[in-house]
Amino acid sequence: MTRPSDDLTSWSELLEHAPCGLLVTEPDGTIRRVNATFCTWTGYRAAELVHERRIQDLFTVGGRLFHHTHWLPLMQMQGSAAEVKFDILHREGHRVPMLFNAIVRQRGTRIYHELAVVVVHDRQKYEQELLRARKHAESALAEQQKAQQALARSRSARAG
Repeated sequence: MTRPSDDLTSWSELLEHAPCGLLVTEPDGTIRRVNATFCTWTGYRAAELVHERRIQDLFTVGGRLFHHTHWLPLMQMQGSAAEVKFDILHREGHRVPMLFNAIVRQRGTRIYHELAVVVVHDRQKYEQELLRARKHAESALAEQQKAQQALARSRSARAG
């Protein structure tokens, strides 16, 4: 029985241009593999990253601190991390918000961290809008409570 012809490109080409960034790092963060999608999003060429940088070198100062105090212990204890947001510093200096998922894998005697990342500009805008709406609602509630208290004081002054 023959198979129908497959128009899909090779698996490696699909991974190279996946709709998410894919990386493999050493446990210390040294980048071992990176796909073209991640490179496009960050402005770096693969040759500038692979064996040259650690993933945390691309984070903001706060991201580096979080990586050291939370991410690494989580990876060591659980062997994975899901939906962790880091801001990556683009080669040109601006921030690119990304959501990271990672798993620890052993290949032979070596341990690697495999990462999948997505850009979350829209999510960040949505979260900021939610925070603004929440602050507005809290402010309106505080104003309403003040007005009710003033009204209650006014009524008790008239009654007394």
